[in-house]
Amino acid sequence: MSTKERIVYEAMRAFASKGYEGTTLAEIATNVGIKKPSLYNHFKNKDELYLDVAEKVMNELIEELRKSIKTFTHQDLEQHVRKSLEQSCQFIIKKHEGMMYKRFMIFPPVAIHKEVKAIVRDGDERMNAQLVTLHNRGIEEKQFHHLSKEQFIASYFCLLDGLFTESFIYEERDFRQRFDHAWDVFWRGVCY
Repeated sequence: MSTKERIVYEAMRAFASKGYEGTTLAEIATNVGIKKPSLYNHFKNKDELYLDVAEKVMNELIEELRKSIKTFTHQDLEQHVRKSLEQSCQFIIKKHEGMMYKRFMIFPPVAIHKEVKAIVRDGDERMNAQLVTLHNRGIEEKQFHHLSKEQFIASYFCLLDGLFTESFIYEERDFRQRFDHAWDVFWRGVCY
């Protein structure tokens, strides 16, 4: 792993656990095993490093969704959509990546709020493009009778965001049960 990759990894861990305000560049440098001035060879300031980490996490989430949609394409439509959602949830629950995602989605740093929101909007557009694949399959198989792609995408994100919130509150067993119940209602709704 290169020094820059180690900096990004340690920054993600620190930002995830302490937030933007609670993290210092000196702390990140110490965890990487370098002096703070060496960080400036890779990032001009804390804001740039935070944005790099946020973009990396968003890209990983999108790649996880893309891979799961491709991996489960041979299953029936319900399992295809469900497994893709489960993979997205597993990503969000991951210790550092998931916590970082939660932080920049809910509490973006004030100084770079607009830049973080731009990363989120771009990520949402790229996720939407992946979800259209699932919607198109549902239309082709005549399971999504009157469901527009906008309705499908909005419903999918509302379920994902709700599960994202549930992951803060519930242990794995309880979360799994709540996922199953929410899934049943979602699936009946999109296939009405």
